[in-house]
Amino acid sequence: MDMTTIDFDDGAADALVRAANGASSDLRTQAMANRVQVESVVPDFRGAYATLFTQASTVRSEDTQTLAGVMSDLSGAVVRVKLTASFERQRLKTLADWTAREADREAQRASGDVLPGASAFVTGVLDPRPSDVAIKPEPLSAAASPRSRNRSSGGGSGGTSSADPDVLRTFVGASRAADLSTAQHVIQVKNAWAGFTSSCSWVPIESSTAISALDTLMAENAADATWIEGVALAFERAGGGSLLNTALDTVAEMTASPALTELLQPGLTPAEVAAAYARSPLTDSEVAGLPPAIQYLFANLDGLPASKRDIASRGVLAEAVKNPEDMYQLMGFSGTQGLEGFKRDVDALEEAVAKADDRARYLPGGEGDQKAQLVGLGMHDGAVVAAISLGNLDTASNVTVNVPGMSSNVGEMDTAITAAQQLVRASAKENPDDSYAVVSWMGYNSPNPAEVASPARAVSGAAELASFLDGLHDSRADGPADSVTVMAHSYGSTTTSEALLLTQHRVDSFISYGSVGLTNKATVDELNAEEVYATQASGDGLAPIGLALGLGTRTNPTILDGVQVFSSEAGPGTEAVTKHDMFVDSGSDQNGYLSADSTSLKTISQIVADGRPDR
Repeated sequence: MDMTTIDFDDGAADALVRAANGASSDLRTQAMANRVQVESVVPDFRGAYATLFTQASTVRSEDTQTLAGVMSDLSGAVVRVKLTASFERQRLKTLADWTAREADREAQRASGDVLPGASAFVTGVLDPRPSDVAIKPEPLSAAASPRSRNRSSGGGSGGTSSADPDVLRTFVGASRAADLSTAQHVIQVKNAWAGFTSSCSWVPIESSTAISALDTLMAENAADATWIEGVALAFERAGGGSLLNTALDTVAEMTASPALTELLQPGLTPAEVAAAYARSPLTDSEVAGLPPAIQYLFANLDGLPASKRDIASRGVLAEAVKNPEDMYQLMGFSGTQGLEGFKRDVDALEEAVAKADDRARYLPGGEGDQKAQLVGLGMHDGAVVAAISLGNLDTASNVTVNVPGMSSNVGEMDTAITAAQQLVRASAKENPDDSYAVVSWMGYNSPNPAEVASPARAVSGAAELASFLDGLHDSRADGPADSVTVMAHSYGSTTTSEALLLTQHRVDSFISYGSVGLTNKATVDELNAEEVYATQASGDGLAPIGLALGLGTRTNPTILDGVQVFSSEAGPGTEAVTKHDMFVDSGSDQNGYLSADSTSLKTISQIVADGRPDR
């Protein structure tokens, strides 16, 4: 037994520090943003319900700031505990080394030889026993208790209230968008806390109520959004003007079923979503019948079956195309993206989904495999984001997620889906006995050329991608895929390497192609991937520039220990990649990494189909 060790994992501590700091920063930002949003509502809101709204918003702001402070304090306490752990390890090592030396001296004393005995006496005097007193860590305490918020006048206020429904809906959209952003930080804190407590039992825990308090805050925020949305609808149905407060009191009582309320709470981990859904699953018709606001939340729940997310996502998309102004408002885009840009994005996405449906009819396999699924439609950092699968994500034996790079967006989904189709076909040729699903994941606001040097977009997108990847696993707990591959192009590899530090489940393979660098934060061994592969073509002139721009924060994967590098140059029966692009149409004299005849597509399809490239 190693007497110099304690049950304390530095990596788990670092993960908790990062998660707590991220949550603290986000909570402070959202508290300030919510204050501005409240101020925009107040001038058009009158009466007792305006007072209720202001009071609830004050409680929200105060509780959010309190939790931000608790998260910051938790981070600082873990940093101190980590330092204490290093001192205790050093004390134990020093004591163990002394114990070994003392054992040698005791043997010399017992030998009966005068000189060795005298030497042992002298060195023993000069080498006193180190401290036997253990250095103990300060107990961790992260305590908080968000308050419930009053949303009814109780029938005793009398009088009337008035409000502008459009202003209230704008507030609701912004509030929900903020909560969807905060939710990823909540998930990371919960995951990091679970990892810390399971691998750092040396540290006593006095209180951890702040962890569950994050869920309570999210639930209260969600209830506020539903409440204000109901108030807006009541004013709209009344044709504007004023309403009796007693009539508005019924809005607070009109809530979704407890099961649906539980499921839609922001901040649930994919495993919690899967568990909540398993307790109260919805039929296809029930999902299709949800109102647009609820469908939007449902569509973005990682951990749900892909078939259900597809129904909800298509419902949201249809509503966005039909009533773009309403969905622009509902999704919280006000002030972050122009309405005309939003319209272009959803129109392009609608066209891409239609083309994906057409392509799916020609996929290898049976009818159950020949599906396209829209698995998410939302907003991230002010951009419309989505993911489309070619193949059935709920049943495919081999699942692949393809992450794009710089300047990718939903307007270019058709190109990514064409590349996905090539990959499915190539993989099925390698192993026709398996079934395949390839997700074109545009779930983050990718960087423009001026932002490529910064890791900010990768860090922001990583939490979204990690949640999506974990959701693929948790949604299929009863019938997992045989293999899961995540592949990433250009800056997408930076985002993916960040994400694979956050996932709860390991993927089988991580493939970077045309990479601008993996994050310097971790070694290959620390990425949650069984195998890591990389390729970069000599004809790719942009990847080296991206690598140079990211100097100091990123590393070329082709020179990292543990990465298996494969060729993108011409080979037997295959052609060289000649440019940086993910895909170039077969009518061109150029090749991208996933072009039909490229060497890189051949090797990637072997990894997807068989778990390894042919040597």
